[in-house]
Amino acid sequence: MGKGLIPADLDTWKLRRRGEQVKRAVILTSTLRSSYLTSRVIAPGFHTLFLKAMVKVFTDCSERTISKFEKCFETNGSHQGGTIELDLEAEFSSLALDIIGLCVFNYDFGSVTKESPVIKAVYGTLFEAEHRSTFYIPYWKLPLARWIVPRQRKFQYDLKVINDCLDGLIRNAKETRQETDVEKLQERDYSNLKDASLLRFLVDMRGADVDDRQLRDDLMTMLIAGHETTAAVLTWAIFLLAQNPSKMRKAQEEIDSVLGQGRTTYECIKDLV
Repeated sequence: MGKGLIPADLDTWKLRRRGEQVKRAVILTSTLRSSYLTSRVIAPGFHTLFLKAMVKVFTDCSERTISKFEKCFETNGSHQGGTIELDLEAEFSSLALDIIGLCVFNYDFGSVTKESPVIKAVYGTLFEAEHRSTFYIPYWKLPLARWIVPRQRKFQYDLKVINDCLDGLIRNAKETRQETDVEKLQERDYSNLKDASLLRFLVDMRGADVDDRQLRDDLMTMLIAGHETTAAVLTWAIFLLAQNPSKMRKAQEEIDSVLGQGRTTYECIKDLV
């Protein structure tokens, strides 16, 4: 999966750590522009305007999932004594994939309602990563294994599907980059952009000469590793709340008090404990 945030080798991490140290020193002695130019090897921080735009995406995707749950209950609940059975980890995985797709790439996988070729490729790479972590002989490192072994051919195909998708999105983001002034970019209202995504933010802040391969590897790590961890946390959170009714009531009361019946906003989130 390249040299993303998780599978990066030691030399790559040293480069990033060195870049972070340089960044801290430069901030004390140079202008904001120089600070950004020096820290291009480090993922830039999120600013408030960008986060506000992302919260809207979180809300839209969450409402899509809630709507799916409600329809499922309306269809099946009356036949099952007012209850339904859901695989929450699978549902939260789909939700996380949709959020990552829109927030990171400006790409709607729509995995809550369907399975796209890219999503199938993502799960294929996950299964292969799990297989490699448990199999005692690393046969995939043998010459010609990627062409001879069927599962390795499929793995290479899955990687190509993901890479082609990400390469196209990166290319489009770089070709449509308009603003180059760092100070103006800091004030950019991402809520009014058609492609308000992390990819757009990274390309804008780092410049059009950002390393495509490194950026693609980092984005792939977010896509493949990010959704599983999010789904696991949400699933366990719901399970633990269900085991502790008093904590569940407290959480519901806080949500009702802070969020009410309206849409979740950036300002609302700041008021949650």
